[in-house]
Amino acid sequence: MLSLGQLPNKSTRGDASDEDVSDINILLDVYDRFKRRRWVFEREWYRNIIFYIGQQWVVYDDGSRRWRLRNLNSWIPTPVTNRIASTVNVIRSSIVQVNPAFRGIPTQETEQSVLAANAADRYLDVIINESGFRGAKRRMASWTTLTGNGFLLTEFDTGPDTGTVFVPGEDCAACGLQMKPEEIPADMTCPRCGSTDFQENVENGTDIPQGRLRVSAKSPFEVYADSNIPELEDQTALLIVEQKSLDGVKQTYGDKAAEVEADNLSDQSLNYTSSLAHMTGSGGGPVGRSGEDEGQIVTLFRLYLKTSKDYPDGTYLVMSGDQHILEKKTPYPYRYKATKRPFYPLTHIRYDDVPGRFWAKTPVDDLIPKQRQRNEVESLYQTILMRCANPVWLLPTGAQSSPITGDPAVIVRYSPVGGQKPERLEGAEAPASIITFIQQIDQDFEEIANTFAVMKGKAPGSVRAASAIQMLVERGFGRYGSVFDNMEEAYQQWAVGALEIWRQNTVFPRVQAVAKKSGGWQFLKFLGSDIGEVDIRVESGSTRPKSEAGRQMLLNQLFQWGLINAQDPEQKMKIYEELGAASFLPGAEADIKVVAEENHKFMTWAQESQQKIEMGGVQNAPDPAMILQMLIATFPLKGNPVIDHHPTHAVHHRRFALSEEFRALPQIFQDLFVQHLTTAHLPYLFQEAQTGLGMTGIMSGVLPMSDQQRTAGSNASKGKPSQGAGPGGSVGPFGSSEGGTQ
Repeated sequence: MLSLGQLPNKSTRGDASDEDVSDINILLDVYDRFKRRRWVFEREWYRNIIFYIGQQWVVYDDGSRRWRLRNLNSWIPTPVTNRIASTVNVIRSSIVQVNPAFRGIPTQETEQSVLAANAADRYLDVIINESGFRGAKRRMASWTTLTGNGFLLTEFDTGPDTGTVFVPGEDCAACGLQMKPEEIPADMTCPRCGSTDFQENVENGTDIPQGRLRVSAKSPFEVYADSNIPELEDQTALLIVEQKSLDGVKQTYGDKAAEVEADNLSDQSLNYTSSLAHMTGSGGGPVGRSGEDEGQIVTLFRLYLKTSKDYPDGTYLVMSGDQHILEKKTPYPYRYKATKRPFYPLTHIRYDDVPGRFWAKTPVDDLIPKQRQRNEVESLYQTILMRCANPVWLLPTGAQSSPITGDPAVIVRYSPVGGQKPERLEGAEAPASIITFIQQIDQDFEEIANTFAVMKGKAPGSVRAASAIQMLVERGFGRYGSVFDNMEEAYQQWAVGALEIWRQNTVFPRVQAVAKKSGGWQFLKFLGSDIGEVDIRVESGSTRPKSEAGRQMLLNQLFQWGLINAQDPEQKMKIYEELGAASFLPGAEADIKVVAEENHKFMTWAQESQQKIEMGGVQNAPDPAMILQMLIATFPLKGNPVIDHHPTHAVHHRRFALSEEFRALPQIFQDLFVQHLTTAHLPYLFQEAQTGLGMTGIMSGVLPMSDQQRTAGSNASKGKPSQGAGPGGSVGPFGSSEGGTQ
């Protein structure tokens, strides 16, 4: 076992094979090369995190290359008003709000490529739900905000915890060769006689892991790369160094890890990450692992090598800290199937790019000096209050007095000396310039990090109008433009890579429940091999956080420009749905449910009727006119002019009519459905739109105002300034564009 403090070096273990010795040397060469000058970044990443936790009275020791507490006299106050934490929380919440909208793009002018592009969003939805992408995205946001660098690692996990599926073996009917599932050739030909006549053999089957895509957040402490190469995909090699429990490694790698022992390697990056696990605002353990953990930790080195002199086609290696090769895949396994171009399963999310280097920066780097300055000024202020601002008593020499305790209503008895008596000397107040200086530091915080009041949910000064506040919010997010652009590019790269990994490794289908337009649910199967050649794009601007107030402003602006017709039932329903206010429509939930049931009832009737006609179940009805008469007589939908909410019926019937399952029906069924829509709902819908006196309008209380009501309303508004017709003053479908806030 390697002792604590020992690092992996160029010497290899004596019992390693020649092939393993070569692989170990390749990995250690990459590790040694990427470690050079890496400590200058690691010290800042670690400093930012401990400042965020609350450990701020620290100094960097150049000799030991470690952070330690400052040597101060015991009487010096060490206050911490953690502006770093509050600022980081505001920035991180903005990053977490980013929900990219993925869109499939066909790569070829073929029907298969177009269909694959249309289905790409569904497959990505399956991948996101299966892989834990949302949780990894939240954890990545913390690393990106505090260190400027976050990573998403996408892997296909075939561990036993992903579930297993029983797969039978095959027997060759010609020669009798028995084959287990993993021995069956891909071309389904017998390796002995070349026959393709196979028979299942359940007794020769085995349980195969189902596997699933897994996305995890990685810190910059764990990722090693060449700092001189700015782009991740331009790196020829990439290394991930992480520590796992000994039991976990043995369970994951099975027999290959039988001789693996705990190593407890002492690497600066590993020491930083292990100390953060025990760090709190009041303190923490030493940098490095405690004795309780020693003997249970294994360091894993994972090398992603695209190409090298020894491996022109690349390789993937996993080595333990005691130099056992646990996994090896040659050639390099992560390649696009169509182009054979290699890619990394790691996505780099940057905060702010720095020209000429791989590692990005964060505004926290610029806030640290201000936080340290604020702590020191606050310490000075507190020292003045404790040592100078408190009142003191002056006693003449030789005078005797009772103890002066400072208690309320205390009686002080004294013997005067030469007519003098004890006197109270008021303390000196702290200079007001100190308070002004602290306020200036707080303003510098907001200016550097762009976390002004409006970004924290506070009204800036006297500004109250929603439109003005929203404009300030958009300006604030505009200063995060480079961050959102970096995230948009990173999420696009992640989606392309994740889709490729899922496509190449998923053997068993995934089942997902999808709501049908006709009501009810259908269960769709998604299989990796069904994905054609497709590219993924993130819709421009989708990574910018959007507020409800901003959406309402946009709708009002579109209404003013005449691009929205609030009387159109389809547009009106869509507006309510976009704002999450569909429940405000009278009886909307019940009406939508009734329409869904009608759509489902129609679809069931149409399919059953079609089946009867095709199978000859309809006797004595060879004439199409008689078939039509029979269909009209059994048509399941009956409209009610009084009870039905006609706008809801019209909108959701029309959406159902645009679905693929509806358009797949024979034309006669489609015509009957359209006839129901035009006779049972549209006349009443037009009546309500023109006069406001439709049955739906009466039931909803939507009546036109009488002349007396208009006169009363006009008189009530006399003496008040009228709203203008321009932006911010005109009235839209949701009131004024200022949101009604005064």
